[in-house]
Amino acid sequence: MLTYVLMETTITAQTDTEAKLSVTLDADYLAKLKTEVFNDLRKRVKASGFRPGHAPDMIVERELGSSTVQSEFIEHAIQHSYSDAIRAQNFSPIASPQVSLEKFVPYTELQYKATIELLPKVKLADYTKFRVKRPQALADPAEVERTIEDLRRRLAARLQSEHPAKAGDEVNFDFAGKKDGQDVPGASAKNQTLQLGSGQFIPGFEDELTGLRQGDEKTFEIRFPKGYQEASLADQLVTFEVKVNNVTELVLPEVDDKFAADAGPFESVSELKADITDKIAGEKAEEVSRKYEQDVLDKLLKDSSYKTPEALVTQQLSRMRSELDQNLAASGLTFDKYLELSKKSSDEMDKEMRPEAERRVGLAMILTEVANQENLTVDPADLDREIERLKAAYPDPQTQKELENPSTREEVYNHLMASKVIAKLITYAEGS
Repeated sequence: MLTYVLMETTITAQTDTEAKLSVTLDADYLAKLKTEVFNDLRKRVKASGFRPGHAPDMIVERELGSSTVQSEFIEHAIQHSYSDAIRAQNFSPIASPQVSLEKFVPYTELQYKATIELLPKVKLADYTKFRVKRPQALADPAEVERTIEDLRRRLAARLQSEHPAKAGDEVNFDFAGKKDGQDVPGASAKNQTLQLGSGQFIPGFEDELTGLRQGDEKTFEIRFPKGYQEASLADQLVTFEVKVNNVTELVLPEVDDKFAADAGPFESVSELKADITDKIAGEKAEEVSRKYEQDVLDKLLKDSSYKTPEALVTQQLSRMRSELDQNLAASGLTFDKYLELSKKSSDEMDKEMRPEAERRVGLAMILTEVANQENLTVDPADLDREIERLKAAYPDPQTQKELENPSTREEVYNHLMASKVIAKLITYAEGS
């Protein structure tokens, strides 16, 4: 039996994939939880003779009903203590537990049983012998020159032109994309500015604008690339209607010390280029670090043996669909419309996303096993500090309430733990 923060947890049965716990909470453990629950419930009570949010506990229970209050208390107590219990036993559940209440003496004693589906065992590769070379983060001189050219365009004199648009000119235009006579979401805009030759639009679009003058209108078809980032438009033929609002000729400045002074607090071109080089190198270093971390994790995934539970893959697919829904909504699309444009069924979409879902689940399983082998822990004080940091960063009431939820606390804990595990793996990979 394990005594953990005024809580008794007994493992009554355990196999490789399931564990049964009996959890008993005493009066001291429940006292703090009672304060939290009643402080929250107090906000809902308007009782004669008491200021809003200041009614005593017995008035709160009388006004809301003892069964309602006790039900909320029991739910909160189980949620809170269950997180503590599985962490104390070093369990890794893969789904919500089956819980049965065994005993409840109001606010002084609570006992329940929980049946937990456990994460399957993982056979880790010997990550302590992994060696992954970290690439250097250097600024490419060509990138420095491209940045200089971008600065020249930003500082260029802009002259209205009545001549046909040519490479290097800026064209301001309205456009609307249609497919089968219907507007294509995300393929229309007003007062769009594009520098011809920049390659910012899909291949072929800029060519259609070249030679147009202010006031010209044109209709043309463009086939989106097969690998276009918006899958619903990939390899699709779209008809565009454009109207040119104006054409601007850019007169680029010379790259001299005056140009450097106009671009920022620099006395010479060499100072400007040194600053650009440093910034690009810093961005490269972050990019290299992310890529290096990914390489280390990919190697560990490839060389380890594990089986992803279907329940976890299903959960991950659900999260990925939610992410996709949010991204589509930002583009003005619904999931059903996206499927229609992509000419795919929901099952086909799940099949496409499944490898990534399995990868995410496998990675989470492996990081959990590394944490166990390395005896890594997250200090409760560090967890509290991170929760407080998030509260300060997101002061809206909804987020504040979510951050009080034990399940959110568990997510933050997992995030901090994953960061610790990855940092440990990198020390091995670097040979340090």
